[in-house]
Amino acid sequence: MRSKNKPMPNKLFAAIGTVCFVLNFWAQSFELRPEAFMLQVLEGHPLAKQANLIPEFAQTYVLKARGGFDPKLNYNLSQKYYGDKLYFSLSDANFKVPTWYGLTLQTGLEQNRGTYLDPQGLTPTNGLWYGGISANLGNGLLIDERRAELQKARVYLKSSQLEQRLALNELLLEAGYAYWDWYSAYHSELILKESLQIGEIRLRAVQRMAELGDRPYIDTVEAAIQYQNRAVALAQQQAKRMATSAFLNRYLWQPDGTPLELSEAAVPIAADTLTTQIPKLLYTGPLDSLILEHPYIGVLGYKLDVLSIEKRYNIEQLKPQIELKYNLLNEPIQYNPLAQFSINDYKWGVSAQMPLLFRKERAALQQTNLQIEQINLERQDRTAQLLAKMQAARAEYVLALEQLEIYKINALNTKLLLNAELNLFDTGESSLFMVNMRESAAFSAALKLIDYQAKCEQLWLKWEFLQASLVR
Repeated sequence: MRSKNKPMPNKLFAAIGTVCFVLNFWAQSFELRPEAFMLQVLEGHPLAKQANLIPEFAQTYVLKARGGFDPKLNYNLSQKYYGDKLYFSLSDANFKVPTWYGLTLQTGLEQNRGTYLDPQGLTPTNGLWYGGISANLGNGLLIDERRAELQKARVYLKSSQLEQRLALNELLLEAGYAYWDWYSAYHSELILKESLQIGEIRLRAVQRMAELGDRPYIDTVEAAIQYQNRAVALAQQQAKRMATSAFLNRYLWQPDGTPLELSEAAVPIAADTLTTQIPKLLYTGPLDSLILEHPYIGVLGYKLDVLSIEKRYNIEQLKPQIELKYNLLNEPIQYNPLAQFSINDYKWGVSAQMPLLFRKERAALQQTNLQIEQINLERQDRTAQLLAKMQAARAEYVLALEQLEIYKINALNTKLLLNAELNLFDTGESSLFMVNMRESAAFSAALKLIDYQAKCEQLWLKWEFLQASLVR
């Protein structure tokens, strides 16, 4: 019975060992994919949070501009006492409501008394209620400062959403470049580690073969030199990988603002994943439509909208200021301001003023026109810049993809040549020099492939950034 049951513990131990190996592997390393990394950047990076504040600031400008239309409650009291006498007491409590069309609604109660009160200020015993409007008939009829500020604030709010998108796209471009630099450094280090291990094994084998007389001792010198060169290259690459990891840390933050450091167990996306993935689809149509929809052009368009509002306001300032006021009057009876109301009791007035030369107003209008011309010229230049950069980025990415395919084939062919040379070396038909040459070519091709994989991803990021489509 023992002999029959003996294999069972071995299988069990083997299964446990396999599970432990898998768990230990996942405990020691995890893959940080570019999508997860970008999401981490958007959720925790201070610049991402700063970009999210841009629309909030714009909302406060809208709220501030709306404050110009807030109703106001006013109370004025003026009294004079002299020689134990009350010369006068002037009291005015009023409530004003500004409206969008330049009209101001108002109502109030005047109570004036005193020994030496001006007769025109006399009010009934219960006071004098008034209610009416004031209107701008010239300057301020079509647009005034309050309406202009609110209109501009609403434009700023729309523009802030594009500015936020531009800021986040720039952040993701920098973070993406850092990720693919880390990817290239990490996988290049793996390749150089493998080359060093192979060099060490070959060095020991050649030394043993030389001791047995199967190889000349000069081969051990060549193998040792090859091993030393690879050790130096690996050390340099490890320093580069550590630098890229440290640079990547500046983009890793927790949502609560705590900075993070890249774990030693973190690894970038596997190189085989990029080798087998389908190339990303590139927009091959005309670029004019992409440029017209670009946030940079949109922001400049909103600047023109703001200047257009400013221009309308400046033109309004060239009109004379004419203000018409009309108030109905009545004595409140038992706190009812409309008791014994008559339309024949009212007070009205008109005021007008106008600068003779309008130099200040004309200068402001000229400045606005010049600013509009500047923005139009800037938009033309920015459009040409975007067109040139997009054309160059698209051509560069297409060329890089073609080169990447060449490097894939080259890496495969150099590996085939290396295997063939190793077979010849094992049968004594090749030299260590030829093996080292083939091996160096194979590892160089593998390193170049990794480098171009990262370059293609960075060029794709650049293409997406120029469209401002990393974040929409």
